Amino acid sequence: TPYPLFNPEPPFTGIVRKEFIDESLQQARLAIVWRVPGLAQLECTYALDVLAGILGHGLTSRLVQDLREERGLVSQISVSNITQQLQGTFYILAHCSVENLPDVEARIIQHIRNLQLEMVKKEEIDRIRTKVANRFIFGNETPSDRATLYGYYQSMVGDLEPALNYPAIIQSLDATDLMQASQDYLSPDAYGVVVLKPIN
Repeated sequence: TPYPLFNPEPPFTGIVRKEFIDESLQQARLAIVWRVPGLAQLECTYALDVLAGILGHGLTSRLVQDLREERGLVSQISVSNITQQLQGTFYILAHCSVENLPDVEARIIQHIRNLQLEMVKKEEIDRIRTKVANRFIFGNETPSDRATLYGYYQSMVGDLEPALNYPAIIQSLDATDLMQASQDYLSPDAYGVVVLKPIN
């Protein structure tokens, strides 16, 4: 039986907010989400991977530095660009106290806005390039590692070339590419928000 046709959901046109209570939580969770291209538009996903790294991968990333290390507004914060076949999700997840939720959201969105107004510094891009190159080399050392990588791309994209060329493509991106991707896909005025709050 052929798979049913699936049309990707369109990008958000405004801010869509959902709030839930979770008895198991000690701290609130704030998730901010954008609908972005998937593997069907593979060339559009690379810059989003780099932006996720600049915002939230490692101690020197923008959100970790600002919201956790300097301001102490969050206990954890992470950024991911999840790429599925037809659609991707760019999301930011923060753990914080309930009273900090409005401030954390506002500061995250300001960082998104900054990506659209100011060029990313070369040192920030170089940091991500180095991480990607190292991860590619050391994450694909064994035949099993390589088989997993190749199998993923062959099954999802039908082509091994993107798996082999990923580091080179990341190396080729510049600040203009990153600004364009943020303007195209990460609107500071249209996104999804999910808030989970503890009972007390």
